[in-house]
Amino acid sequence: MVKNRGETKVHIGWLVGLASALLFFYGFMLGGQQLVMIDIAEEYHVNTQGMGLLVSAQHVAAVLMPLCMGVVADRIGKKKVLVAFTLVFGMGCALSGLSNSILMYLFGACLIGSGYSVCESLSSAVMTDLDPEQGMRYINITQLLLSIGAILSPVILRFCMSRLHARWRLGFMICSFAFLILAVFLGKACFPQKREKVEAASEKAIAISGAQMGMILCFFLSIILYVGLENGFGYFVNPLFSIQLEREELGAMAISGYWAGMSASRFLCGLRNYHPGRMLLTCFSLSGVLFLFLVFMKVPWFSIAVCFFLGFAFGPIWSTLVASAAEVCPEKSAGVIGLMSTGCGLGGILYPTLMGFLSEKYNLQTAFFCLAVTSFAGFLLCLAAAVKKKK
Repeated sequence: MVKNRGETKVHIGWLVGLASALLFFYGFMLGGQQLVMIDIAEEYHVNTQGMGLLVSAQHVAAVLMPLCMGVVADRIGKKKVLVAFTLVFGMGCALSGLSNSILMYLFGACLIGSGYSVCESLSSAVMTDLDPEQGMRYINITQLLLSIGAILSPVILRFCMSRLHARWRLGFMICSFAFLILAVFLGKACFPQKREKVEAASEKAIAISGAQMGMILCFFLSIILYVGLENGFGYFVNPLFSIQLEREELGAMAISGYWAGMSASRFLCGLRNYHPGRMLLTCFSLSGVLFLFLVFMKVPWFSIAVCFFLGFAFGPIWSTLVASAAEVCPEKSAGVIGLMSTGCGLGGILYPTLMGFLSEKYNLQTAFFCLAVTSFAGFLLCLAAAVKKKK
């Protein structure tokens, strides 16, 4: 499908395909990194607490970078910023994959954090620019491809490491090569032009009521907790199977099962509309119960099934939280979404560090019990937001 934007022809299918490929390899890097994080920690002689710090390092840049680069992109164009940070993403993967010291790995991780946070937020914004009515569907497609990449990478990398004797660096190098190629294609693609503002009145300062601020705060805290849940689970589920269940070979299957569940729920939610408040309450409460199963049940194959359903519960949360927050004050949706992106970065910093500390000082069961408590806290925050909305 082709649309004219001024004098430029925008090939929607091609641009959606490029954004999907970009997020596919982000997912490939993410799932692979979750698998090999324990190998990285062993190579650089850090304990589980240090492993949490290694994970948190790449989220430091994600706290403010999407918000800052969103302002820049509005001024100079999304294409230039997206291409630049696709290159940054590729450079970060290359540095981490080629690192010979922990400092070099950490520098690469910071570039990865800058790259993925800006690429994910800007590619979603471009999908909305393509077509206001179909934008959310395009975003769901790209997020689905992210999940598929995260499903495939643990299985592929586990095979390469066990049968072909590849090292943990392989996944980073594959993604580095892919991002460099994608940057070239994105540079040649036609992006939609920036839309004119509808009315001058919409640019005036708009007051936000106390009730609106309360709801936005609830969603902001909720997304901190949710991204914390994602990272706390994703980077410590392999150690859980290796140490607590003593089935290291099942760690890759657990990660892939988790992402498969997330893909399934994202696909289903993209087919029909749903009530956002009820969905958030259901997903947070269900994930809390599933985390308790992981804590107290020590049957490996049952735990893999739990990981699948945990991913299924997680699937709709991120998009629903962001959309719900933007809906509270649509006149300031860009600022609200920027705030939510900051919350994502904070969750990514705090929880891996917390999980590493609890795992080292106590044990992995205690760390995963903390995730169960976090899920129920997310439930209470979303319940508070629902109550404020009714009032």
